[in-house]
Amino acid sequence: MKKKTNRRGAFSLKWELIGIVMACWILPVAIFGGAAGYYIYRGIDRQISNTITASANNSVKITLNQIDSAISASRYASYNGSVQSAYRDYLKTQDAMALYDKITEFLSKQYKYDDSFLLTMLYFCDKPDRVYYTYHETYSGVLKYQEKVHSMVRNLSRTLGTNVGFLNVQGSVYMVRNIVDDNYRTYAVLTMQLNPKTMFGSIANVAWETDASLWLNSTKVVLKGEELAPDSLGISLAQKGLFYRNSGNRSYVFGMNPGQDYRFSYVIGVNSAPLARELSGFKNMLIEILIFAVPLLAMVVWFFTRNVTAPVKRLVDRNRAIEDGEFGIQINDRFHSSEFQYLANSFNSMSYKLKYQFERIYKEELALRDARIKALQSQINPHFLNNTLEIINWEARLADNVKVSRMIEALSTMLDAAIDRRGKPMVHLSEEMMYADAYLYIISERFGKRLTVQKEVDPSAVDEYVPRLILQPVLENAVEHGIQQRQKGEIQIRAFYEDNALILEVENDSALSPEDRAKIEELLSGNGSLENESSCNIGIRNVNQRLKIIFGDSSGLTIIMNSKNHTLARIVIANVQSKQ
Repeated sequence: MKKKTNRRGAFSLKWELIGIVMACWILPVAIFGGAAGYYIYRGIDRQISNTITASANNSVKITLNQIDSAISASRYASYNGSVQSAYRDYLKTQDAMALYDKITEFLSKQYKYDDSFLLTMLYFCDKPDRVYYTYHETYSGVLKYQEKVHSMVRNLSRTLGTNVGFLNVQGSVYMVRNIVDDNYRTYAVLTMQLNPKTMFGSIANVAWETDASLWLNSTKVVLKGEELAPDSLGISLAQKGLFYRNSGNRSYVFGMNPGQDYRFSYVIGVNSAPLARELSGFKNMLIEILIFAVPLLAMVVWFFTRNVTAPVKRLVDRNRAIEDGEFGIQINDRFHSSEFQYLANSFNSMSYKLKYQFERIYKEELALRDARIKALQSQINPHFLNNTLEIINWEARLADNVKVSRMIEALSTMLDAAIDRRGKPMVHLSEEMMYADAYLYIISERFGKRLTVQKEVDPSAVDEYVPRLILQPVLENAVEHGIQQRQKGEIQIRAFYEDNALILEVENDSALSPEDRAKIEELLSGNGSLENESSCNIGIRNVNQRLKIIFGDSSGLTIIMNSKNHTLARIVIANVQSKQ
């Protein structure tokens, strides 16, 4: 019995010794593995927070630059003097149409093609219900402003003085500024609807962002996701700078930046759970490897360095390069993680857009400088040419040569239209018909009674706006390719409405050859070189391209054979009411 007991005791002691040895080996490995895992956990979380913070910081800087640029553009209406000069002239002459032309021309030149603004409105304080406007995309924004925003703008303007104010009406953000005279008295109010894609697009692209709310002064804008309330989140926006708060898989980036004319605050909600879930498998695998096989620890550390630490460090380094002014810098590495590859692609896109914005601003400044120089030159040359024509016309009248005098007057009218000294690319149809009449008069002196011209113009269409010199190239094409070959012919000019479009037609009684049709199709399609083309051929391509650029692809020029076997040039101007 004792021997059996001793054998059992020896057997039990052997396994106890084995258990102690295994515990002495496993326990340090587990402790070391746990410590290493905890360190890696903290390192990854820290890199993620640094990436989110850097991404948010760059996005805020871009947004602040956009807002400052928009405020500078609004300030230009007061400093330029064009609005005040036009208003003073109106007070003297009471010519409301002249005031309308000057103000809308100013708004169109300064703000219509600035993609920071969807809509720009202006009204004078003594006549607040008469609103002048220009818009970047659709006319519906004008209707919304008049129905729901205008009264709110009037109330806000009384509190602004020389500061800038903001309104958010049904998700549309408006910037309001008073226009003051030399004595700092408000006589007009300028309102601009901000383009959220241009102004706040960078805020919407912060890494792992789910929600974003921002404030312009006290005006709240919910940019993405649900509305974030600082009080309910325990966040204070009173202190200047950018701050980061982590709450599990839910994090928040928030801050406030006081500007000279405004205060910009923001709260951005970030959810890094997708990345955390992807990384959790790596972390668990590392701990298991460390517990059961210490030699694999180096391999796991290398794995994380390549797939996590190195990509995050690369992202941070590139963000710091952006902060140092290296706009346009790219991350060319191909990351193994789809999340980090997404971050790299987003960073490349943001960096390219930032570089594009700065280069565009620089090019616009150069273009504006060149345009001003050309404008000064154009004020000299046309003045000299017109004076010369006036002298020749005066000599012809003294010589009682009425025919030459009338031809010079027609040529002067065509010259004035081509030079466009008033800078008005759009004119009334009545003015465009005057330029066409001047051209046809010169041509009629060449052909005499062999040329017949008939006109059928809807009286209600003469006040419609059309691009300047849209008919003369078409008439020239009809003369050179139709009338001139036979040294006689008939031209019919028609203007009428069809559905929601204004139609201008020029018909001549000549036929098109197959070669003419092929040439016209090539010109109007935009294919082929214009190096050896005549001014007439270049002119009809120019007409077609201008119509499509201004009025859209549904507008344009076509030249066909009609049922009479006559050549018919047809100009379609779609949605004419929205273009006035």
